[in-house]
Amino acid sequence: MVDIISVFIQNVPGRLSHILNEIGTQNIHGFSIADAGEFGIVRLCIDEPSKAVQMLKKHDIIACITPSVAIDGKYLQKTSELFDKNNINIDDAIYAVVVNGSPLAVLKVSDTNKTQKLLEENGIPFS
Repeated sequence: MVDIISVFIQNVPGRLSHILNEIGTQNIHGFSIADAGEFGIVRLCIDEPSKAVQMLKKHDIIACITPSVAIDGKYLQKTSELFDKNNINIDDAIYAVVVNGSPLAVLKVSDTNKTQKLLEENGIPFS
């Protein structure tokens, strides 16, 4: 399973550096930053999301784990069509995440359990 951690930050120089320092030496497989004016959200795919969230919270940084599914990029079209037919929304995504040498699309969806079952039933590998 590849989960996304979401970190709420003030949009000022040095905040990303501070967050990366707090999560230590974990491998970063992918990340994105969403600007929301004075604040933003950093989303990261890393080796040990639970450990990272604990470290960040110890330093009063707002962070949470967002359950997600990761699929091989070659299945993105088939997956998006499947989601459309089954009323599953992709709420957020980090593409080009590389885990064990494979590029993945990490998707935050409206219903993780339904998504996993649907992917399994349709032979789409996921983690």
